[in-house]
Amino acid sequence: MTTVNDILALLEQFAPVSLAESWDNVGLMAGDSAQAVSKVLCALDVTEGVVAEAIQNGAQLIVAHHPLIFTSVHAVTTRDATGRALINAIQHQISVICMHTNADCAEGGVNDALAETLGLADIVNLEAGENGMLGRVGNLPAAMQPGEFAAYVKTKLHAGGVRFTDGGQMISRVAVGGGACGKMMDYAIAKDAQAFVIGDCSYDLMQRAQALGLTLVDAGHFPTENPVTAVFAAKIKEKFQQVDAVCSQTHCDCIQFV
Repeated sequence: MTTVNDILALLEQFAPVSLAESWDNVGLMAGDSAQAVSKVLCALDVTEGVVAEAIQNGAQLIVAHHPLIFTSVHAVTTRDATGRALINAIQHQISVICMHTNADCAEGGVNDALAETLGLADIVNLEAGENGMLGRVGNLPAAMQPGEFAAYVKTKLHAGGVRFTDGGQMISRVAVGGGACGKMMDYAIAKDAQAFVIGDCSYDLMQRAQALGLTLVDAGHFPTENPVTAVFAAKIKEKFQQVDAVCSQTHCDCIQFV
């Protein structure tokens, strides 16, 4: 019998809690660590829709990247989405594990999954974070013009759209940072990257990147981090072959393009 605690131990071996930033909340968010698990649903976020999907599919556990409980929670009620998701999961005996910045820093985690999805080779770490390495940098299989590269990122990440600055040079070396990683721009340039793919980008960062001759591609938070859900599922299935671990089929990017 595989339990919630067995799967938690596996995931924390892959992405140790020690790698998480001090402000983060990771690990078992809700549920019974001794509960038997035969099916796991992996998703980027624990939304109400994801909980409903877990209920429909008979999953006993949700494994997600973003914490279900993040900021201070003073009440758990049906008045907000977090409360409803928690209450529904608990009522249906569904446990919740979240692996956030520890999965960002872990070898094979969020940033490696992003780099590999973009087909990068010779991948190395980008910078040192509080407790581990953040971001990755690697080489494209073939050099591309900035506009061509932006379209390539959109296709590879199944993004609804991307925003980008034209750095004015061919791109062969690319830095990546899942989610909001604009602060790592200088590290990308220091590692000789001509392009930097991130998930959230402000206007001033775009201006600065263009001034520095860096093609900065904002591919969206969801598309740059969602590849890690397949990593979670694969690791669980590899270790516990009797457990059915699948990625959410209903959770998608909430940002739409027209």
